[in-house]
Amino acid sequence: MKTAAKWLAVGSSMAFLFFVNSCSKENSSKSGANIPPGQSRVSVYMMDDPISLYKVMVDIRQVAVQIDTASSQNAGDHDDEWDDNYCGEGRSEHNKSVIWDTLDITPGVYNLLDLRNGTDTLLGSGNYPSGKILKVKITLGSADTVYTDSSTFYPLAVFGPNPSFTINVKREHVSVVSNNEFKLWLDFNLERSVFFWNGSFLLKPYIVAFNYQQTSKIKGEVLPEGASPLVTAYSATDTLYAIPGREGNYQFSNVSAGTYSINFKGHHGYQDTTISNIVVESMKQVKIPDITLRK
Repeated sequence: MKTAAKWLAVGSSMAFLFFVNSCSKENSSKSGANIPPGQSRVSVYMMDDPISLYKVMVDIRQVAVQIDTASSQNAGDHDDEWDDNYCGEGRSEHNKSVIWDTLDITPGVYNLLDLRNGTDTLLGSGNYPSGKILKVKITLGSADTVYTDSSTFYPLAVFGPNPSFTINVKREHVSVVSNNEFKLWLDFNLERSVFFWNGSFLLKPYIVAFNYQQTSKIKGEVLPEGASPLVTAYSATDTLYAIPGREGNYQFSNVSAGTYSINFKGHHGYQDTTISNIVVESMKQVKIPDITLRK
């Protein structure tokens, strides 16, 4: 049976990325090392949308990919590929080629809010039987916490009895580097994943797969740092959030084509500013003029 190399990364929807096998940062635009004959490599990245918390610490214990070994990565998608009957006990004889394969990772606790505005970090790699990637499954440990400031923290409980969650992957989500090397990004929307209910912080992950290299982006700079601005991009159908870095840089990734307004919400006495009619075209990057908030 042919095998393919598997790499995985995690981040959040503010424009964060991180890989799954080491803690060293690596630019996701770089191709991997030489790939042996008969093998392939997939790199899975995760990005994040921000949230009004100081830290979101997520304890990653295991990452796995689901593969249909009877299909190829270039094969078309079918709606039943993500049904329980396709890969569960009720699957047909034809679909017994669907397997789960676990990645080699360095388990640990990651602050998703460290991974923002286009940063990526390699999180894991390994080999998997060649075939079509159907799903990614991430299993969390019990050391998940949220910080509301630099010293105050609370447990972050996974919503429901199962600490694992899966993300469906379609062909269009996978970036093809070569005939045996692939990349995949996961958008972890913290704003829609972390909530406070009945006195506790709960995590119900809202994650989607996408092809970072084939999506639109919005980027810019807002100052001063003392305004602690929150940047919101919204259209008739979508709302995105970004928390600028220390130099005021922000970036929205996985942006759908459309017309957006950008709101810069100031704090500490700084006034809000909104600019409108920002047209985003498919697979294009839009640079927003620099913004300086005033008191």
